[in-house]
Amino acid sequence: MDPELILIGVQSQIGPFFNKNVYFRPNVEFAWGEVTALFALNPEVIYRLPSSSSRNPRWAPYFGAGPGFNFLHQNFERNGVSGKRIDFGEFHSDVGLNLIGGLQNRSGMFMELKTTVYSDPSPTLRLVVGYNF
Repeated sequence: MDPELILIGVQSQIGPFFNKNVYFRPNVEFAWGEVTALFALNPEVIYRLPSSSSRNPRWAPYFGAGPGFNFLHQNFERNGVSGKRIDFGEFHSDVGLNLIGGLQNRSGMFMELKTTVYSDPSPTLRLVVGYNF
């Protein structure tokens, strides 16, 4: 959970493709924290698990994966003696692999855990709660 960030995102769910449970879900994430600012582009694919317990389940589990294009700015700021701002910042960009697991309600609300592997220093674990319109 390092760095700790507040995340806001926008996503689209397109499909189904090839199967009634496979969807393309591109999304954009913006995140801010004490030290880090993040912008991420994520063209992901999810697979909704078919439920055998009922015909129309209230919560549907899903998992997915896709590349994550991450752009981070990490900095520490300090005001100098002359009143000028000194920025000890670094900009990083990297590509990682997003792995996703979550639950989606019929109403549109969803909860998911997303981890990014093969990516440093991007956040490695994100808890996302959202709503699909």
